[in-house]
Amino acid sequence: MSGYTSHAAASVFPNMWQWTTSPSWSSGSTLPGRLSFRFLFQGAGWSGHIRLSRGSLLDLDWWADIPTRNCSAAIHIGPAAVDLSVDASRHSWGATLHGRIARGYWSSNDYLAHINWKELRAVRHALESFLPYVTQRVVLIREDNTCTQAVLGRLSSRSPCLHEEMRCLWSFLQEHSIILQVERVDSAENEADAASCWIDRDDYRLHPHLFQLIENRFGPHDVDLFASHINAQLPCFFSRHHCPGSSGVNALLQPWTGHNAYGCPPLDPDFLMAVVQKVREEQACVTLVVPYWTAQPWWQQLMELAVDLVFLPSNTVLFAPGMGGSSTFLPPPSWQVVAVWVQW
Repeated sequence: MSGYTSHAAASVFPNMWQWTTSPSWSSGSTLPGRLSFRFLFQGAGWSGHIRLSRGSLLDLDWWADIPTRNCSAAIHIGPAAVDLSVDASRHSWGATLHGRIARGYWSSNDYLAHINWKELRAVRHALESFLPYVTQRVVLIREDNTCTQAVLGRLSSRSPCLHEEMRCLWSFLQEHSIILQVERVDSAENEADAASCWIDRDDYRLHPHLFQLIENRFGPHDVDLFASHINAQLPCFFSRHHCPGSSGVNALLQPWTGHNAYGCPPLDPDFLMAVVQKVREEQACVTLVVPYWTAQPWWQQLMELAVDLVFLPSNTVLFAPGMGGSSTFLPPPSWQVVAVWVQW
C-alpha cells in the first residue's frame, strides 16, 4: 500500500478518530467502517501493535486521497433543494422526484442480491436517472429502509458489499457536487413504493444476434427509441421513464430527425399508429421491429413509407425480457415479426 505499514501502534488510533470525527473536518464523512475499534484491536490493548488487513490499508489509502477541496465544506448545510423518494423490491427499483418517475429492473447479476444492497444501489440509480435535477444540489433522500438510512448517515458499513457500494456512491456524489440528507419514512408513505413494484409487460428486446443482423443490413443505427438501461441495444437510447443513461424520456416527445433510429415498440395498436405518424411527420429514417399484422391500419400506413423489410425467423428465440437482464429469453410469438426500414 502506498506509504502505509501493515503494523501500527494501537495508541495512535484514538487521536486519528478524534481528528476524523472533529467538526473541523468537514468532508461529510467518517473514517470507513473497516477501521472500527472492534476490528482493529484484536485484544492487543493500547500498548500493543495491531496488524492491519488489506481492506483497512485500502480504506486508509482512500481516506488519504480525499482532495483538499473536500475539507473546506460548510459545517452547517442548509435545507434540501430536492426531495427524492427511493425504494427497491425484489425485481425492480423506483424513485420519484417532484412528480417525475424513475424505475428499472435489476440486471441478472443484481437480481439475487440482498434487499439492503438493492435499497442502497437504488439510491445511486435514482441520482443517475435525475442527474440534471440533482447536480450541485442538496438532496433529501426519503427511504423506508433503516439499513440504508444508517449507511447513508455514516457513509460506511461493516458489510463489505454495502461498504463497497457506499464507496461508489460517495465518488459519484463528489463528482457531481451532490450533498445528501436522509429521512426515513414509513413504507406506506414512501412515494416510490408503487414505482418499485410496477411490472412493465413491454420491457423486452430483440435477441442481440438478430439485432446485429438488422444493424448490418440497415445500420449503423445511432439511437434505440424504446429501451431502458437494462435492455438498450445502443449507447444512446430513449426510455419510457427516467433511468440511468437515458438520453430522453418518451420517444414520441423526442426529435427523430437527423437520426438513423432503431426501435422495437410496444405492441399496442394505438401506440404503433402514433409511431408511424411520427415517422411520417418528421420524415424520420428508422428501422422498426413490428408484428406482421397486415389488417391493422398502422401497417397499411407503414407500408406506404417502407423502403425495405426483412422477415425474422419464426422458429427461433426472438426476444429477451428486461426483468433479470438478458439471460432468459422469451418463447417465439405466435405471429410473424418483421423489421421494416424507412428512409427518406
